[in-house]
Amino acid sequence: MLDLQTASLPEVAAQYQSEQHTWVRANMIVSQDRHFVGAGDSSRDLTGESDLKLLLLLGALSDAVLVGANTARIENYRQPKQRDDFKFLDRPVPRLVIVSASLDFDLSSNLFQGGAHRTLIINAGENVPAQSLLDSADVVSVKKDQDFAMTLIATLNDMHLLKITCEGGPSLLAQLLKAQVVDEYDLTISPVTVGGTPLWPDALPSPTVWDEVNTAISGDFEFKRLLRR
Repeated sequence: MLDLQTASLPEVAAQYQSEQHTWVRANMIVSQDRHFVGAGDSSRDLTGESDLKLLLLLGALSDAVLVGANTARIENYRQPKQRDDFKFLDRPVPRLVIVSASLDFDLSSNLFQGGAHRTLIINAGENVPAQSLLDSADVVSVKKDQDFAMTLIATLNDMHLLKITCEGGPSLLAQLLKAQVVDEYDLTISPVTVGGTPLWPDALPSPTVWDEVNTAISGDFEFKRLLRR
């Protein structure tokens, strides 16, 4: 079992590398009682140093980091940029891809500046993008119908974004899981307990669908790597 507190980044990366040409990974953290967010309505209430480091590493192993707009806003996402500690991967910096129905963004935020690539907005609604948004990001429309998840992944693949890491939120992930387009589910189990009834059970990996192939630890945190059966 890998200990993320003592393992080197190349050792961790080797455990999570995929040799497949195209690959969709989900990377999520939950509390002990299976909540995706803590008391402050953010996953940062659950996370720790090793989990954040793994989050960045799995993103760096990808061509695209895919996230829903609400999660991007709440979690203060920023455009990925080159990091010296990931140079050993010899990969381009991943592109931030945000799924939005409203197209309502603060264009001065870190979602649109400071990184290696222009942010890609997936327009999943009927709104016409404002010129100010088109000046700040690339916008591609994907129709929100029963085939949305499959069309979304196909659209990203057509743009040569072949290895994709979805970091939520649970609503977006549930759609991808239902469409069976996720190949790998990396689940961090936090030692935090939230209480109450957890939301989005359909965004969690079902034991009848997924096989656990690797585990890791970091203090009281547990990390499970699951592959679709």
